[in-house]
Amino acid sequence: MRKILIAACFIIPFFSYSQDNIFDLQLNLLQGNYDTVLVKANQYIGQDSSNALLYYYQASAYTAKYKYFDALESLKKAYSLDSINRAVENALAETYDFIGQDEFAIQVYYNQYLRDTLNLETVASLGNMFRKTAEYGAAIHYYQKATQIDPTNFYFFKQLGYCADKINVPQYATMNYEIALKLNAYDLGIYRQLANIYNSDKNFSNAIHVCNRGLKIYNLDNQLMKIKAYAHYLNKDKDSAIYYFNKMLEYGDSCFFNFKYLGMSYYDKEDYYNAIINLKEARSYDKKDAELTFFIGSAYGRTGAYDEGWNYLNMTEYLLSPAPEKLSEIYSEMASILLSEGNYELSLEHLKMAYKKNATPILSYKMAQLYDHYLNNKKLAIDCYDAYLTMVNMPDSVEINFGGADKSFFLDPQLIESAKQRISVLQEELFFEQGKKE
Repeated sequence: MRKILIAACFIIPFFSYSQDNIFDLQLNLLQGNYDTVLVKANQYIGQDSSNALLYYYQASAYTAKYKYFDALESLKKAYSLDSINRAVENALAETYDFIGQDEFAIQVYYNQYLRDTLNLETVASLGNMFRKTAEYGAAIHYYQKATQIDPTNFYFFKQLGYCADKINVPQYATMNYEIALKLNAYDLGIYRQLANIYNSDKNFSNAIHVCNRGLKIYNLDNQLMKIKAYAHYLNKDKDSAIYYFNKMLEYGDSCFFNFKYLGMSYYDKEDYYNAIINLKEARSYDKKDAELTFFIGSAYGRTGAYDEGWNYLNMTEYLLSPAPEKLSEIYSEMASILLSEGNYELSLEHLKMAYKKNATPILSYKMAQLYDHYLNNKKLAIDCYDAYLTMVNMPDSVEINFGGADKSFFLDPQLIESAKQRISVLQEELFFEQGKKE
């Protein structure tokens, strides 16, 4: 009995001393004395390296100073000493999350989940992590479980709606968003997302209804008004679309989207003068929108301003056509595929089209190779090899288009020598063939 009492006398003071150290670190953390916490944590750890909480509070100070990798090392030590302390686990998972090591964060939360599959905090954390990593199916699994544990929490239904929308399951997304709104009618983001899904699903009346519900609370939210106006436009209710788009312009929301679809609505109503005014306003924001230039040109043509109409339609053609260099690259790639398939004539035709769009040395060389090795046309092969050599031997003062490739490739002595040798061989073969004919 005496031995037990003596042991207890040693244990109790040590426990009290350890608790005093913890309290000291907690107090300094609350006061924002992070450097002091780090100094004292190191000191206390030197006296007792088996206390997980000392490492935990050390990590908290590192985190407060944005030193996440240092915090991670402290938390890993704390976790090795106490792997079922939820505060330590959560801090460790959050730190993994901060530094982008999502798979380790998920593993920590999953270990918690295996110990208690009904712990809402853990289930929600797993859902959030999988949503963050775009693993929406797994996220849905955990959010569904969260709604079973707490069916009154709008957040989980909102996230179910978001994840379902991301994997293109609109019916399930709208169902969960609607439930979320019943639980929390003040989440502006849900109104916007839900209305957009209804529009995408061509359920325009529901989109308008959702916007109206949201506008009762947020009556000046321009995003909801915009979605509502667009729903009227998509629903071919041009009068309502014109009314609401004009309303937004009156409120000062003079953005590209509003001018464009107001102009398109006027165009559909055959009010071409107002269509031109608004479409040109939209074009001042984006001069590369081919749809705009088409409808401006078309509207001018319908008002008798034929020259203006012609100019805008020409702009449309230009905007819709790829740059010649890009077209040349496309044709060249198509020629390569056709060559691989053994369709030599068609491959040559595509190389010719590529050359017309962008005459580069490599295209001459490729045509020469086709004529030489596949089409048995020595004369044209020589012509193309000659064209290649002419381009690569131009003086530096002459601009030669190398199609974006490294010029040094085409000036490779081996490639040039190969072209010269083939010309020599082909000329000799042609000479003997001609002699035989004579």
